[in-house]
Amino acid sequence: MDILKDGRLDLADDVLAQLDIVVGSIHSYMNLEPAEMTERLLRAVENPHLKILGHPTGRLLLRREAYRYDLEKVLAACKKHGVAVECNAFPDRLDLRDVDLRAARERGVKVVISTDAHSTTHLPYMKYGVRTARRAWLEKKDVLNTLPCEGLLKALRRG
Repeated sequence: MDILKDGRLDLADDVLAQLDIVVGSIHSYMNLEPAEMTERLLRAVENPHLKILGHPTGRLLLRREAYRYDLEKVLAACKKHGVAVECNAFPDRLDLRDVDLRAARERGVKVVISTDAHSTTHLPYMKYGVRTARRAWLEKKDVLNTLPCEGLLKALRRG
């Protein structure tokens, strides 16, 4: 899902309610002031259908800096609302950084490692996410997609 400028997701809640997993990411308006970007992310994380916050800094290595926001506040909201954060393994992103993943783990926020694959040829990039997670000292218990499918779905359910 796209996280819109005001923090809403770009599909209606009744549609989102039908999905097993909803991943939300920012794809536009990346130059907002830090306070506005923080509020945008907080509103998205509060959506009861959001399960995973995708590529949480929006960075593209050597092309685009990460957008600025209060990571501490967003991680606290993720913990409160049961939203996992993505460790995006695509070589152009490697988002979140190892220190940010460690911060997530220390706050009890679960992680999902993803390749952001747009083609099956991108699936081998998973190794970069695993390496980043290891640099962050994550263990199997910290990474939701180490679980079998039913366990993953159960862990992502809220309430």
